[in-house]
Amino acid sequence: MYPEQFKLPKGVYEVPLAKPCGILFEEIEPNRGVYIQDLIEGGNAARQGILKPDDILIGVTAIQIAGAKWERRLIPARKFGFDLVVGAIGSNEEKWGCNNVILMVERPGEFNRDEVDKFLEFFEPPPDTPWKLPQ
Repeated sequence: MYPEQFKLPKGVYEVPLAKPCGILFEEIEPNRGVYIQDLIEGGNAARQGILKPDDILIGVTAIQIAGAKWERRLIPARKFGFDLVVGAIGSNEEKWGCNNVILMVERPGEFNRDEVDKFLEFFEPPPDTPWKLPQ
C-alpha cells in the first residue's frame, strides 16, 4: 500500500515525457496556470496517448540549483504563467541526468478541486526555490 501522497487523486494524470514534449500550452489567465491547447501531431505527447487538449497543468518537474548542489523535484504549477512553465520544463536537462520531464495534469470534469489542492500541498517547494512566485 502506497502512502496517500503517492496515490493520484481521481482525474489527475502523471506523465513522463521525452523532450520536446510536443504540447501547445496556453495561459488560462496571466500567471494563473496553463492548459494544453493542443498536441503536435506525431509529437511525444500525442504518441504516448495520455494527455489530452484542455488538460490543466498542475505539476512539473524542475531543477533547482543551490551552489554546487542541485535537485530535481515535482513542483505545483497551478499558478505558473507560460514563461515559468517553459522554464521549468527546460530545466530538465541531460547535464543533470534528466532524459525526460514529468508533467502532472488534471482533467476537466474528472477531478475534485479540494482533493487535488490537498494532494498538491505535499509537493509545495521550500520558500527559497526559484520556482515559487512572490505572494
